[in-house]
Amino acid sequence: MRVDGGLTTAEQAALDRLELELRKLPEVLAVGFEGPGEGAPISEEAVITVHVFVTEDAPRSQIEQQALDLGRLHVDRPLRVQLAPEADEAAPAVKTARVATHRVKLVDVDLTDDGNSVEVTIERGDARVVASGPGASLSGSVDATIAALAELGWSIPFGVSSCVRLSVGTAGAVMVHLAGGGGERLGVATGSTPQRAAVKATLQALNRWLDDPARRSPAGAHPPTPRR
Repeated sequence: MRVDGGLTTAEQAALDRLELELRKLPEVLAVGFEGPGEGAPISEEAVITVHVFVTEDAPRSQIEQQALDLGRLHVDRPLRVQLAPEADEAAPAVKTARVATHRVKLVDVDLTDDGNSVEVTIERGDARVVASGPGASLSGSVDATIAALAELGWSIPFGVSSCVRLSVGTAGAVMVHLAGGGGERLGVATGSTPQRAAVKATLQALNRWLDDPARRSPAGAHPPTPRR
């Protein structure tokens, strides 16, 4: 999530320094930059959005303020800071109800006994599906997640660009970068296993895309028989 076409060499260097400083914060998993809107490039004099991916128990207001302060020190352009994953408790009641109805829920992530495959179980409303992917690499967990979303009726225009394990103190995390005809998406999450973290990061990367009513799978549609 980094588009430097509208930046001078000095501005690119300033963003690199800002990224390094933000990564020093113990609760920060990853940092990304884009233009003023989702998927927008960084153009000349436009607001730069700083995406800061944090741990689930991070002090969000404190990190947001630190990011703004560091941004003002390093970058002489308008900035806005956006933390991820989004905090559901901060959403209005009406929005919370809508998300609870439509958002995909992760049920389970399992490796088969021989470790050759990973099975991802997700649900939306009354529909529950299982899809599998290769167990040898974490990208297989991402592929299985995308396949499960397809079982629920979405046509996902993204594929795995990279899937990387991160080390944050004593906690492990996975960063997933998706790319394709729909642009680029980045997600970071922790989990009880690397495979579960990869699935959570994939869903985090796609949450906003999936929440767009124009892309939502038909309500009440019956998915095809789950793949195992």
